[in-house]
Amino acid sequence: MIGRHASPAAVVLLAFSALIQAVPFSSALHKKTALVLVDIQNDFITGSLGSPRASSILPKVYQLLDNHDWPFIVASQDWHPIDHVSFASAHPGLESGDAVNITFLDTTTKQETQTVYANHCVPETWGAEIEKGVQTRLHYLEGYKTPVNYIKKAQDHSVDSYSAFADNQYHRFTTMHSELTIHGIETIIVTGLITNACVRGTSIDGIKLGYEVILIEDATDSISAEIKAAAITELKGWGKCVQVMNLTDWETANPTKRGFREL
Repeated sequence: MIGRHASPAAVVLLAFSALIQAVPFSSALHKKTALVLVDIQNDFITGSLGSPRASSILPKVYQLLDNHDWPFIVASQDWHPIDHVSFASAHPGLESGDAVNITFLDTTTKQETQTVYANHCVPETWGAEIEKGVQTRLHYLEGYKTPVNYIKKAQDHSVDSYSAFADNQYHRFTTMHSELTIHGIETIIVTGLITNACVRGTSIDGIKLGYEVILIEDATDSISAEIKAAAITELKGWGKCVQVMNLTDWETANPTKRGFREL
C-alpha cells in the first residue's frame, strides 16, 4: 500500500514495478524453445530459385520475431561454392531439375541421387543473403542479447545439405545441435524455405536428435501447394515427435507475446 504522504518518486517506482509484473518479459515463457529460420534467403524468394509463393511466409516469420521473445534463434543459409554438386552448371549436359548419382564421401560403395538446380546462394552474393526484413529483425534482437546461431551449410562442393543439422550423408555436422544443447533447448519451432527440401530435412533431423519439432505450416512454403502438402504428410508420419500447426493456433496455445522490454 502507498501511504498518503509517499513521495512522488516512490509512487512512480511502485507504478513502474506494477507495470513489469502485469506484462512480464516473455522470454521465460518460451523457455527451452528455439525459433529455427531455414534458408529465408533472397535466391529462394525472388532470386534464381524464387517462387511466387515464397514471400507469403514473410509476414508470419516477422510476427514470430516481432511478438515473441526467444532464448535462442537459429538462422540457416545455403552457402554453396561455385562448383557445388547441386548446381546443374557443375554437370555438363544437365539442366535444373535433372538428377545425378554421386558417390558417398566416406565409401565408394554407396551412392545417392542428387537433384541439380540453377546456381544459388553463392557466398557474398545478394542471393545468399537473408531476406532484408528478417535480417533487420535478427540484428535488432541481437542488440538485446538474444543469441542467434547463423548456420552456413552445404559449403563442401561434393555433398549437399538440406538439413541445418548435417549434410545429406551425415558426413559432417554443423554446430546447431551442440548450440541447442548448450542453451537447454528441447523444442524447435521450424519455419522457412522450402518445405519439401531444407525445412523437411531440418525437421526430420530434429526428430532423430530427440527434439520436439513444431512446424508452423503458414510460415513455410514450396513451389506448389501439392508439393508442400506431400512434405507435411510425410512429416506427420513421424507421429507424436512432430506437430504441424498454423501460427494462429500455435499462438493461442502459447500466449506469450512480448508486452514489455527493458531499455
